[in-house]
Amino acid sequence: MTSRVGMGVERMRRLSGTDSLFLAAETASWHQHVGGLTILEPGPNGLDFDDVLRLTSERMDYAPKFKWKLQEAPLGLDRPVWVDDPDFDIHHHVHRIGVPSPGGAKELGEVAGLLLSSQLDRNRPLWEVWMIEGLVGGRVALLMKYHHCLLDGVAGVGLAAAMLDIEPDATAPLIPKPDSKDSVAGDWGVGGVLGGLASRWIRLPLTYTRYGYDMLTKVGTVIDQARHGAALSSAVPRGPKTPFNSSISARRRLAFAGVAFADIDAIKKIHGVKINDVVLALCASALRSYLLTLDVLPDRPLVTAVPVSTRSEGDETQDNQISTVFVELATHVDDPVARLMSIHEASKAAKEMSKALGARQIQSLGEVAAPVVLGTAIRALYETEMISKVRFRINTLVSNVPGPPLQLYMGGAKVTGIYPSSVILEGMGVNFTVLSNMERLDFGLHVDPSLVPDPWEIINGLYEGLSELLAASGLPGPTAVTDPLSAGAPSTSGSGGE
Repeated sequence: MTSRVGMGVERMRRLSGTDSLFLAAETASWHQHVGGLTILEPGPNGLDFDDVLRLTSERMDYAPKFKWKLQEAPLGLDRPVWVDDPDFDIHHHVHRIGVPSPGGAKELGEVAGLLLSSQLDRNRPLWEVWMIEGLVGGRVALLMKYHHCLLDGVAGVGLAAAMLDIEPDATAPLIPKPDSKDSVAGDWGVGGVLGGLASRWIRLPLTYTRYGYDMLTKVGTVIDQARHGAALSSAVPRGPKTPFNSSISARRRLAFAGVAFADIDAIKKIHGVKINDVVLALCASALRSYLLTLDVLPDRPLVTAVPVSTRSEGDETQDNQISTVFVELATHVDDPVARLMSIHEASKAAKEMSKALGARQIQSLGEVAAPVVLGTAIRALYETEMISKVRFRINTLVSNVPGPPLQLYMGGAKVTGIYPSSVILEGMGVNFTVLSNMERLDFGLHVDPSLVPDPWEIINGLYEGLSELLAASGLPGPTAVTDPLSAGAPSTSGSGGE
């Protein structure tokens, strides 16, 4: 390592327990990277690969974490640290690829899925950008791919502020360059390793005692909440078995959709629910329709995990700060309004349970156990397929991430769609990630195609669910949104895979 701060001190930062857990959980099929697919409409001067390469290189100073790489502790006995990569080369991270004709949504989703199917190289900073060319109408797309241990979804949106502009002719982002002191100075020589291990082993008995006590306290809280009427499923998910709840492969595919925020907001107001309740209801309707088509709809509700940001307002750090709640999706309920209201009540119960459990903070398992122990245990569970066989199961995962409220540009090209993707878990081959984008909500559907051969069938069910819920609520049909991969004409069916 050659990057220095001051006299002979190397810049580095130890991974948090949660970040380390994401790293330890990765297997050959259970990838831990997340990403986003951005559709760009080039301006009068066009947008070629050299432009993307140059712009990304220029903006790296505004996102210094993207020049960090991992340095593992010997034998995995302690959490890794981030260090500046002395051999950083932008050409290792920015690439180009084309889509087959006709360059529509399905072709783009297949290429994006192909790029998301491979793991990131741990010998370099854990991110990639792919420029995808050959889209209909001369458009291009950018696929951003980064490891979850690098940053969470909210921090990822913050990173976009460095890469994107609010004017087509901007020469610098609105955000200031971060302070060079953002990294923690330290020593990662032999003395640092031995000192860290000695500290860990000295504290080990107390650490495990405290962790065990906190876990028992949490269990007691769950039991107490259940006695007072809280749904046990809010803390202990027991979703039914479905075709997409099985051991996953390394393959991935992406499908996507955009719906008008005005429709979501209208449904929210007329029923007195939350925006996220409506989002969950649309995902529930899409999965219900898909399972009905296969004639395998369970008579019990599917259960989703919902990541919740624990980041304080004004916190601009880029480590993971999330917790998870579990919500029953009422997929066994026929009436769309009754389904929405059931989800609303389940969400409230999940939040109350989360609040009760959060009254006593518990360390991340990654803070307690050494990476070598975590990695060995997770690989054993994965190789025996135990995770996909247990009764405590989530069927899907739905994340709702706040996005940009303004029209954005990159290198003069107009951003017309931003479709996020997140992690598929072992035993769970479907993930919805939703991002607010000006006057629309963009849905990214990330699947394992060995479990869901055609994800566009689920996307079509999402549009049908919106139409059904609007009609049942006495509201007009879906508001037209512009398809970023059409000739520019408004469409009520978003990308739709056409």
